[in-house]
Amino acid sequence: MRTTVAAFDVGGTNSRLRGGRAGEPEYGEWKVRTADFPSLGDLVTAALGEAGLRPEAVVLAVAGRVPAHGNVQLTNLPHWPLFERDAFAAEHGIRLRVVNDMTATAHGMADLAPHEVRPLTRHDAASHADELLAVSVGSGVGSALLDGHGEVRTSESGHVTWQPVDDVEAGYLAFLRSGSGGSGGLAGVVTVEEAIGGLRGFDRMYDYVCRATPPAPGLHAGVTEARRTGAAVAPLITAAALAGDPCAREAVRLFAALFGQYLRGVVLVCMPAGGVVTLTSGVLQAPGVAEFLCAETAFLDRFISPGACHHDLLAEVPVRLALDPLVGVRGAYRLATRDALAEKQAP
Repeated sequence: MRTTVAAFDVGGTNSRLRGGRAGEPEYGEWKVRTADFPSLGDLVTAALGEAGLRPEAVVLAVAGRVPAHGNVQLTNLPHWPLFERDAFAAEHGIRLRVVNDMTATAHGMADLAPHEVRPLTRHDAASHADELLAVSVGSGVGSALLDGHGEVRTSESGHVTWQPVDDVEAGYLAFLRSGSGGSGGLAGVVTVEEAIGGLRGFDRMYDYVCRATPPAPGLHAGVTEARRTGAAVAPLITAAALAGDPCAREAVRLFAALFGQYLRGVVLVCMPAGGVVTLTSGVLQAPGVAEFLCAETAFLDRFISPGACHHDLLAEVPVRLALDPLVGVRGAYRLATRDALAEKQAP
């Protein structure tokens, strides 16, 4: 009998579960609302129970630095208690592996077929490359590199700082530090994730641009209701930008400039010899958003930075969009299956 396995991709808004038997093509998939649970352990226990799964092996992909002992504090859910891997595994009688969510995304990215990606630059982004960089802007911001040997190197790149390069961005940094958005100031270091991440970044960018460009009544009502219910505002803002709302377009242009600058830095650090960049996450995968970034904003200009050192390298790096919104849980399930089969084959 094949080993039953389960894999989770735990997001700040929604979490995905995929379960089945290792080595068999069929699997089931479930989605739960992350905020409905007071801890990671409660989410995993409830989701497995609801799905009717009793796996022998589980992989959890989470946002946060995962130490060797596997105990993890999720960065996008700081109110959750520390998750203690070995204690949870012993309580439930399972083999449990905890990985960074970008590790899972990178493994899922390796399985993408040519029809599951869309080139965003003039290069053939589906061509072979030894180095593949996965970059995600969801509830948080992160990246992971899949090298030519199939090994994944993760980072906490979303927590680096960023540099304002014009008056609008300088004003946004001052806005964040002052707490003008009503959430308290961000003293000291202000990270990329705090500035543009989907959990709070889009709220902050929206509040900032509203000071100079008032939103349309429909957008304002939608954002107000989303905040009341705890829903994400990013989908409302990106949809309004595509529909032509001036306030939303300014917010997305600010996002695009900072994101392009961040992506440039990550590529220069991780792929000095070149490679392929794949963008993932719901913010970027919403219909038309990636194309809007490339055609209507400074995203690619900030990424390449013509005239800056190594702009020639960046101009040749293909950037593509992953079309599968479940690439994270896909990669986590791939790891769970691989681990289970290796366990069964071990002497």
